[in-house]
Amino acid sequence: MTTLPNNSPSSGLLPVAPASFFAMTLGLAETGNAWRNATDLWRLPPVVGEALQGLALLSFLWWGLLYANKWISHQPAALAEFRDPVQSAFVALIPESIILSALALRPYVPVLAVAIFALGSATNLAYGAYRLAQNWSREREPGHTTPSLYLTYIASVLVNALAAGLFGYTELGWALLGVGSLSWLVTDSVITQQLFVGGLAAKTRNFMGIYMAPPVVALVAYQVLAGREASLPLTYILLGYALFVTAGLTLAYRWLREQAFAPGYWAYTFGVATLAQGLMIFSPRAGSPVVDGLAAAALVATTLLTLAVAVGSIGLLVRRAYYPAAPAPSPAR
Repeated sequence: MTTLPNNSPSSGLLPVAPASFFAMTLGLAETGNAWRNATDLWRLPPVVGEALQGLALLSFLWWGLLYANKWISHQPAALAEFRDPVQSAFVALIPESIILSALALRPYVPVLAVAIFALGSATNLAYGAYRLAQNWSREREPGHTTPSLYLTYIASVLVNALAAGLFGYTELGWALLGVGSLSWLVTDSVITQQLFVGGLAAKTRNFMGIYMAPPVVALVAYQVLAGREASLPLTYILLGYALFVTAGLTLAYRWLREQAFAPGYWAYTFGVATLAQGLMIFSPRAGSPVVDGLAAAALVATTLLTLAVAVGSIGLLVRRAYYPAAPAPSPAR
């Protein structure tokens, strides 16, 4: 079997994209959600948030098309990704993208949005349980333990909980928050130990954007589910840790930038945008100028970061360097 040269980004009419490219959908959707919060809080123009949600939906349709085509035209590559102990975690971005698409559509077609959420929620839980069983039953090497593990049944389930609360399914949301939060507490020490001892190769440093996801999503999900009954001390506890992890990543900037710009940089946009949401939701209840200032700074930061990653992505597309080299198509049977 022959393969295309490494500089060939596509085979046939459509390029081949890994599941990790759905991170763009997450980043755009969460930045859009941050702007929706800003519109409610500060009366900012709604067009920014809605435009970002529209781009998120378009990106989801595009990556969905490419991923479906991958299973049709490049099935061995799709299977290899699904079975890979590291890359398989990114498949969890697909149901998470479905959930965020439902939230994007909620103000416009609420009935359809609920149906889409139900699909994404069920798929998220099914894949999370499947991947948990695989982690138990399959032999793993230390290098396979990376922050990508947070995606399968931690960060994505916390997003599921957040969305359940926004759709009014509060009891389901609390149950999902339990799954995501307890899984996070169990898994975090394992991942942190591996990072301290084994490090992280430069080509996968963008995985640290995923490291930020659990604390910031937990901050938002708890506030959404608890509403006015949210505990002020507990909210500050969650906010404190989210800010602490954010500060650590900021101080590790030079180490993170040892990885050349790549599509994986979209992983950073999700966490910063979700932190901005958590701060803006908390701001009216906190009554603190410090929280108000942090909320404004986080909105500016997430906007600039998403813009910078978008510009960098356009640059890669112009240079025909965005998509990985495609494998040879599956032989006809």
